[in-house]
Amino acid sequence: MACLSLPAGAIDPLDTVRAFAQADGRGARLSAGSWGAVAPLVGWSLEPAWDDVHLISGYQLGAPRSRDGLLDVEVQYSVVAEVDGDGVRRASRIDTRTLTLEPAGGGAWRLRAPPPPPYVFESDADGAALAELLDPANGRYLSNSGLVWTLLRDAGWQRPHSNTAALPNAAGFAAQRSANIGDLALYYDQGTPYHVAVVESDDSVVSATLNGGLRRTPFAAFAGEIRYLRPVRDEAAAAKRQTGTPTRASDASRMPSPVQTPQPAATPVPDD
Repeated sequence: MACLSLPAGAIDPLDTVRAFAQADGRGARLSAGSWGAVAPLVGWSLEPAWDDVHLISGYQLGAPRSRDGLLDVEVQYSVVAEVDGDGVRRASRIDTRTLTLEPAGGGAWRLRAPPPPPYVFESDADGAALAELLDPANGRYLSNSGLVWTLLRDAGWQRPHSNTAALPNAAGFAAQRSANIGDLALYYDQGTPYHVAVVESDDSVVSATLNGGLRRTPFAAFAGEIRYLRPVRDEAAAAKRQTGTPTRASDASRMPSPVQTPQPAATPVPDD
């Protein structure tokens, strides 16, 4: 890895990555009350309401590499378990992620969006309690995929819940080149969707966020490539996967509309 020369008075970018990884490891990105610990370190204002968590025993940082005014830092996480609404599954692997930093003024650096998924120290986490919380059926926490699942069910689409990362391969959905109201907008990072929203209009989506609750935002409020999914009858989805033909307009007419779905505790969906 290339060495990096910093100007006088500049903050070591590794300090920013280290501070972020430590706060993330202590669970700062798992509740709105603690998210302020990472807010000064990141370039995104809305944290996705995550539906799974990686538990780790530790991590290692690589040396910063300069690229077009940005810095890339490779982080290797030692993953020991995966937690989602289905429970805790033991693991033994190294996740390598490249975190990109951008100048934040005054010689400081901040992490550039898209956000990586949470990597939490196993020693600081109660895996069973997290799994119970992430279960979309318990109603105590609304993840981004949990919101989508709720809206689909309310609109009469009986689909089993799928975590955001698994939605591209979930049965009963067809990929779309452009979006209709009610379609799912999946935001990708490093080849995997990290956030999902419901298309509400030509220029807005609605999604669940950790630090902002339910939010109505422009499409560009979340970084990364956007791909679209549309719920369709299972036989229609299978036919499209086999032939590449579009689904019929009658399928699209039954898309759920988030603005017609009651929000928890009668809370309006804020605009961003």
